[in-house]
Amino acid sequence: MSLTEFDQEAYDRHRFNEGKEVGIAEGERKNALQNARNLLCMKLGSVEQIAQATQLSVDEVLQLQEELAV
Repeated sequence: MSLTEFDQEAYDRHRFNEGKEVGIAEGERKNALQNARNLLCMKLGSVEQIAQATQLSVDEVLQLQEELAV
């Protein structure tokens, strides 16, 4: 069994950058969902157009539309 050198700083940097990427992706998704809600409320475009503009799926936009109708 051989032991390899462990670099705590490199590991911490990697974990930080990984978390940062996840955070950015989550923020972008929340922003896309909010933009889709706004477009639906203002009745600007079809479901397909809103999906294309926000890079969400048609199913996701339809789900938002149903939530707003309640």
